[in-house]
This record gives sequence, structure tokens and C-alpha cells, in this order.
Amino acid sequence: MEASTPPVNVYEGNGQLSVATPLPGARPDQVQVVVSPTAVRIAAIGKYPQDSQHYHLHEWQVSAWERAVTLPKRVDPGASRATLNRGVLVVMAPISPTGAGESRPQVE
Repeated sequence: MEASTPPVNVYEGNGQLSVATPLPGARPDQVQVVVSPTAVRIAAIGKYPQDSQHYHLHEWQVSAWERAVTLPKRVDPGASRATLNRGVLVVMAPISPTGAGESRPQVE
């Protein structure tokens, strides 16, 4: 399965950074998130029966998704969380100049 690179939005509010990305066809148990003080890595596998379709227009696909995003500010990985709602993954972590380590928040 070939990996695609989904688009991301990175935004700041309420003292935290958020990374949002669409993951069509993915369920929470198919998504892995790794948060470090300076980056967020996302890997997901979406499932949707595309191979048997007779397409007239095929502009998007569901497959393996991988993306690493460098954050504009340092965050606290240990306090990060991730949600997948309506096909959009949002990873949130509080801004922290002393953030250290790495976390793998469970996607809810």
C-alpha cells in the first residue's frame, strides 16, 4: 500500500498548539500519533473499497497516511491528546519551553 501525505493545519489557541489533518476512512484504532517537543508524527491506515470501483473521476484516495509536522513552538508531549472526529484527526499539546520526551497519545 502506497503512503500518501495528507494536508495539515497547525494553529495556536488557549496556550496549546493543535495539528489537524483529514484522515478519510480511518478509525481511531488505525491511527498512531507520536508527539515530541518539536514535532508530531502521524501514521494511519484508511480502509475503503476503492479497487473494485469504476471511477469516472478519482481525485482522492484512502490508503496509508503518513505525515511528520515540525511545530513552530516547543510543546509538552506528556500532556498531549488526540481525537478523531468526523474524519479529522486533531492532536493537541500545551506549549511548554521545557517540554521533553516523547508520548504516544491514544486516539479517541
